[in-house]
Amino acid sequence: MADIVITLSFSVVLARLLTPSDFGTVAIVMVLYILSQEIIRFGLDTAIIQRQEVNDEAYSAAFFIIFGLSLFFAALLYVSASSIAHFYDQVQLTLVAKYFSAMYVLDGLMHIQKIKLKKNLDFKKLNFFLITAKLVAGTVAVMLALRGIGLMSLVYQNIIIAAIQMCMICTAVGWIPKLTFSFRSLSGLIEYSKYIFSSNFIYHISQRLDSLLIAKYFDTTLLGLYDKGKNLSELSQRLPSNFIMKPLFTSMSSLQDSQVEMQRLMRRIYSSISFVFIPFLIFLIYNASPLIEFVYGAQWVDSAPYFSLFSIMAIFYLIRVPTNYLLLAKGKSKEVFRIDVIVNIIKIFVIILLADINLYWMIISLIVIRAVEATIYFYYCDSRLSYSSKEYLSIISPYFFIGLVVISSVSYGMNKVLHFDSSFIYLLVSFLSCSAIYLLISYALKLDGLTFHWNLTRQYILKSKPRA
Repeated sequence: MADIVITLSFSVVLARLLTPSDFGTVAIVMVLYILSQEIIRFGLDTAIIQRQEVNDEAYSAAFFIIFGLSLFFAALLYVSASSIAHFYDQVQLTLVAKYFSAMYVLDGLMHIQKIKLKKNLDFKKLNFFLITAKLVAGTVAVMLALRGIGLMSLVYQNIIIAAIQMCMICTAVGWIPKLTFSFRSLSGLIEYSKYIFSSNFIYHISQRLDSLLIAKYFDTTLLGLYDKGKNLSELSQRLPSNFIMKPLFTSMSSLQDSQVEMQRLMRRIYSSISFVFIPFLIFLIYNASPLIEFVYGAQWVDSAPYFSLFSIMAIFYLIRVPTNYLLLAKGKSKEVFRIDVIVNIIKIFVIILLADINLYWMIISLIVIRAVEATIYFYYCDSRLSYSSKEYLSIISPYFFIGLVVISSVSYGMNKVLHFDSSFIYLLVSFLSCSAIYLLISYALKLDGLTFHWNLTRQYILKSKPRA
């Protein structure tokens, strides 16, 4: 949660100090960096984490492979910086790309040490290092932006995050690779990692290709607006995934042999997600413009339509997530792999075909693909695991329709009757009105979601009270 809050906070401040074009320019190089990182890692990080025992020789071999590839891509980005700038007709990209090449070196030096911390489940240290790095880097970036450094403040922010993490992680782990090693020690890991790499690489292309095409077909200003709307909606997706599904995955795995208990847990998950997050996303969809204006400022209002559309996509993502985790908990990782790869390949083709024609039609097509993907997951749960998708849809439906009717009615009424000079006041009144009506209707209908969260809140309050 702290990571999300810090990321959003500095994003808000920097968005008010810089232009959409600044963010769009840096986004181009960031996408190239992310895609090349998948090639460098080749799925070795996941393969090492999942293997029970990995000797020091294998760690050393993995280090030199990753570091060697990191140096290669650093040199490649540095040398091709002017070509990238010419391709996108953005002179500033030359300097941005050359500075970003340092990121490869920093990541290559710390990657194996980071894997060691993950393998030892030392996530507290990793989170502390990340939060510390983001706080320092964000503060420096804001100071530089205030001094008129412009888009380079975003570049320095990313480099500082990587540098601080590298120093802290390497110091904490205290591991140094051995010069005597054999690449043969990785043969078993590479055999497994190639499947992870292909899945991850296709996924990242499907997630990032649109940014590269928008920058080419249009300009960096539109890319900055598009990315801002997309990234803000992705933050809303991360909340239920990080705070509900990931903590419950261990419970799901432990209950995989108990059909009754697993079904009970799935009903509770869908009830919780549907009661809180689906109405919240509907509220974001209807209030995108005032929200963007309040959070980022008037220059970002044009990103509101993209934010609304990606928030619609987020609803289907939330519907899909529990079934995805159910299949994984039941050991159906091959089925999940096949679905993800096929869906992501289809997304790539849609992006290539429509990005140059109409961005809105492209996003709408991606929403349809997400809905089809959710349907496929429901089908698998029905046919392969004997879990009733109709039951889950019957849990989701009341919250969706009540939220839709309440929020659309309140929004229509406020726009027709009331007028606010402040976007903050408008959002506050709208949120309080929608929440009050939604809770009253949920109470009147005795919906399970309200009962569950009310009992959960009571338990938390009772535990928090000091004992006499």
